[in-house]
Amino acid sequence: MDDDRRVLFLQHQDDGGPGYLGDRARDLGLTVEVADLARGVQPQHPDRYALVVSLGSDESVLDPAIPWLDDERAFLEEAVAVGVPVLGVCFGAQLLATVLGAPVHPLVRPEIGWLPVTTEAPDLVERGPWLVWHLDTFACPPDAEQLASTQEAVQAFKQGPHLGVQFHPEATPSSVEAWAAKYGQALTRAGIERSALLAETERRREESRARAYALFDRVVNGVSSGATGTILAS
Repeated sequence: MDDDRRVLFLQHQDDGGPGYLGDRARDLGLTVEVADLARGVQPQHPDRYALVVSLGSDESVLDPAIPWLDDERAFLEEAVAVGVPVLGVCFGAQLLATVLGAPVHPLVRPEIGWLPVTTEAPDLVERGPWLVWHLDTFACPPDAEQLASTQEAVQAFKQGPHLGVQFHPEATPSSVEAWAAKYGQALTRAGIERSALLAETERRREESRARAYALFDRVVNGVSSGATGTILAS
């Protein structure tokens, strides 16, 4: 199996799978592997992959009691050390930010909803709207380039071949429905009406899928053809 065509998704909960990003990876003919860390599935060494994608979680990077957190941090540290590109999504972006030397801290209240972002790099990260759903946030890592933000948080950064996005390009209507049912208190704290969020998610189904596919295409540009080198332009 060609390592330059394998994408690893690090998953942390049943309702936080690869979603649209996994769909697009398969469309491109890439081999998709999913390591469900919460279920004790351990990935192979990061140098076996062309891209590592760390997905979202309802856990916090700030919680030292998470049993798999140190292992995943070490895995991402090794990926960065050997030059394997990492795409961090929400929790994954926060963890990537800590690996790259940035602090993470809680928000005063959750930031949730379909939000436009101010983007400095629309050719990589479009303005959106993107689905934002997070309780913690991070500073832009040292030596990284901040690409996008809202008034509340950094929404995207890039350092070398690594990209972190605080929003959820992978989110499908079914995953958003699961989150809305599960995290009602967070919706209340954010002032979000569940039915309105679900209706907007359904209304944006096609455009959000297209936007997620486009983002993934930009991230993997050379991978789908088996090209070597970095995935993101440095």
